[in-house]
Amino acid sequence: MSTISPSTHTGPNTPALYLLLAIRSVSGKADTLYKYLGYLCGLEILLLGFFITYQVVARNLDWPHAPGTDVMSGYILGMAATWGLAYTLRSDANVRIDVLLPLMGPRVRVAADFVAVMGLAFLAFIVTWKMWGDVINSYQLNQYSNDYPRTPLFFPKALVAAGYSLLLMATLQMLLSTLAETLLPTIHKLMGGADISRQPANDAPPPTDGRRG
Repeated sequence: MSTISPSTHTGPNTPALYLLLAIRSVSGKADTLYKYLGYLCGLEILLLGFFITYQVVARNLDWPHAPGTDVMSGYILGMAATWGLAYTLRSDANVRIDVLLPLMGPRVRVAADFVAVMGLAFLAFIVTWKMWGDVINSYQLNQYSNDYPRTPLFFPKALVAAGYSLLLMATLQMLLSTLAETLLPTIHKLMGGADISRQPANDAPPPTDGRRG
């Protein structure tokens, strides 16, 4: 997070300064949420691995084992796979196909990354929209799973939909932060303020050197 604040920076306090600091603060809190959700997803997968191992051993040794584990494992895996998408994006852990990016200048790279995030935001919006529609449909039709336990289907679907909603929020956050870090420092300087740009901008998609992907 930036150490700039209205009380520590030099120059007048402008609306652009307050807006930029507010966006940075909200973005930092959102990143903290994504991080803890990412840790939660990793813990779920770890515990699921131990649980499945016990189930396999229990079946071979005729130990007690819980029924309906296959269904519940699918629910947990669906949650873990989708709730970690936002953290994966914000921590730059996605695989990037960067054949052309090394040939671009810095400004062209930023523009290309911005367009890529816009495409991801559109995809996340479509999936989120369709998923929540399916959740509402399952709830209205009172649908239940066929296997034990008889789980209302809207519940696991809502978990997956929430994960894609977080991804959509993360993409919109990146787009807004990139625009804010690009425009608001310039507006602040035009209003008589000092330089408040962040180098590099933590919320902008990072440039690539061609080694990833």
